[in-house]
Amino acid sequence: MSSRRASLASTRSLRNEPTFTQTDMHERCYDEKSCINENVDCDHTTYSTLQINRSNNVHPPDVGFRPWLVALGGFCGQFCSIGMINVIGVFIAYYQYNQLAGLSPSTISWIGSIQSFIFSFSGLLFCRLSDMYGPRWVTGCGGILITVGMVATAFCKEYYQFVLAQGICASLGAAGLFYGPTTALSGWFYARRGLAFGVAASGASIGGIVLSSVFENLSASVSFKAAVGAMAAVLFAFSLTATVATCSRLPPTEPQFTSQWIKLYFRPFLEPVFSLYTASMFLIYLGLYVPMAYLATSAIAEGVLTAHALHIITYFNVGSFFGRVLLGLISDKVNKFTLFSIITLIAGLVSAPFWYFSHSEATIIIVAVANGFFTGGILAMFTALVAEISPTEEVGTRIGAFSGVIAFAALASLPIAGAIVGTDSNYNGLKIYGAVVLIAGAMIAASLSFRMAKEEHDSDDD
Repeated sequence: MSSRRASLASTRSLRNEPTFTQTDMHERCYDEKSCINENVDCDHTTYSTLQINRSNNVHPPDVGFRPWLVALGGFCGQFCSIGMINVIGVFIAYYQYNQLAGLSPSTISWIGSIQSFIFSFSGLLFCRLSDMYGPRWVTGCGGILITVGMVATAFCKEYYQFVLAQGICASLGAAGLFYGPTTALSGWFYARRGLAFGVAASGASIGGIVLSSVFENLSASVSFKAAVGAMAAVLFAFSLTATVATCSRLPPTEPQFTSQWIKLYFRPFLEPVFSLYTASMFLIYLGLYVPMAYLATSAIAEGVLTAHALHIITYFNVGSFFGRVLLGLISDKVNKFTLFSIITLIAGLVSAPFWYFSHSEATIIIVAVANGFFTGGILAMFTALVAEISPTEEVGTRIGAFSGVIAFAALASLPIAGAIVGTDSNYNGLKIYGAVVLIAGAMIAASLSFRMAKEEHDSDDD
């Protein structure tokens, strides 16, 4: 019983936000052979106890030029990575009426589904490589792959070519640009972690707005090849900035064999808190990308002009920007898991009944903004919540393990949604499906929040 109490107390210490004694800021980071790591004295943390030696009052800086430069790297990385995934609905709508007009919506949606799966599952590799060799190398490789993938997409004509270029190559690049800066960012912030992750995540919304605008304008006035080529140029510029700005505060861990990797990936799931959160996010991922992928095509089915329907993705990303920043800021002031469960529940309710009963262009735009706001909050918080229940030096590995599981939900999500739509372009069943899985995920997240609150209460009583 005493060991259980010690475990609960140590877990609770990771979630509280006490006032820290700040360390001196250094102008140079670990990747540049900084001496800041001499001040870091953390014992190796076991997954069963989650105990970190904080006796020397050395904590992430939270303030200063270097931490917020790393946040800028996260912003640029998510501009490219999640920003590209946010516009998958624009591509699906375009392919459905142009290059791939002869294929069913479910078949076309596999491009986006494979893209989401590769992006999430690659976290198993890229997060561990970031821990072992530093996040800058991972970020730089991601920048090269996403640029090459998008340039290749501009010249694609056949279905398999889109799968290889956009679904696999560009997605591997997006993964490097997301997981590299994200693992670095968690080591620079603690008390302001929610705000920092929210600022970085806002890059995804800005990226979605910019990239969708570039594609819509150039594909209509010039050509598909020119539009995607221009997107590749923008992605290269932002990925280069992300690579320069990203660095780790902590020293890399020692390289390990495959068998040791497997143990590191599976041990977090022995913790009920980590497993429940992963189960919650798995259900959420089954419906999270449904609005992103089908808002535009469902609007066309309701009679909205194609040009106007493509702009709905822009409205979605505008709402997502404010959701990522504002909800990320609020998460530093309240219980993060409680807030997460609430915004997920509301996101589900936006799908049904609100999206279900929206038939005019104006109401669909309102739904797009609202859905973007709450979906943005979910995407801004989900990696921060992994960091919240993890020791700092293992955050990268744990995000990778977590992402490897939810990747299978991302793989199944859009094909299931496309199959529900079928060939008659009836999107009502799809809207209900998206709502049900989001609400189910919210319920598990709420039970996790109650569980953690009870553990804290029992610990206080003891």
